Amino acid sequence: MARYLSRAELSCIAGKYIEMYYALFGISKNDPAPINPEQFANSVLGLNLKMLPLCSDGHILGLTVFQRCSFTATLEDGTKLVEVFMPKDIVIDSALAADRCTGCRNFTIAHEAAHQILADLFPNDYGKAVKCRGHIAYRERNGKPSWEEWQADTLAAELLMPTFLINAEIERVALTLPNGILYKSVSDPNYEKILEMARRIGVSWSAIRIRLQQMQVIKGKPIHCHPLDIMRFGE
Repeated sequence: MARYLSRAELSCIAGKYIEMYYALFGISKNDPAPINPEQFANSVLGLNLKMLPLCSDGHILGLTVFQRCSFTATLEDGTKLVEVFMPKDIVIDSALAADRCTGCRNFTIAHEAAHQILADLFPNDYGKAVKCRGHIAYRERNGKPSWEEWQADTLAAELLMPTFLINAEIERVALTLPNGILYKSVSDPNYEKILEMARRIGVSWSAIRIRLQQMQVIKGKPIHCHPLDIMRFGE
């Protein structure tokens, strides 16, 4: 059973690990920079990042390993690929290697790193000491919601998009949303500014939109101004 951790507690945990990363790479919070999740996983947590085809239908985005185990992936042509994974391995589906998948890839790495952080901090509640937990934690596309996965998602978001970094980016791009309303339209320069923020931080539009809504920068869902905008700005 996963330990109860609030969003505030997860934010505090993320802050401590961001401080480690900043100290390691000489970054100041006065001039904050986004975390490179691959660099963070390797240098701060000592994780081994691998990219392999995990499944044929794309439903497994990544996994993190707590104990030595074997994993069998079935490729599109039916070939069985057997890999042996070791503790502290995190594996990302190689389909996410494409440039267009940068946001999903970064969040998946951060999500798997979050599982490892929680297992290190609370070994009696997570994978390392709980036999029934199994050897692997999966990040699945549209997987069943669980408390543990919510915590990993929340911690990943706090690592990639801490409030101080988002506020610095808001100031840098001069984002102004009167009454917290964002129009998803070519006529609203704020939409392009938010996309620029997402690119700099290395996250997807959906991830940064959710973060800005949590911070009450955007209030409610972005509004489409024209039917064609729905085609251009899919969720």
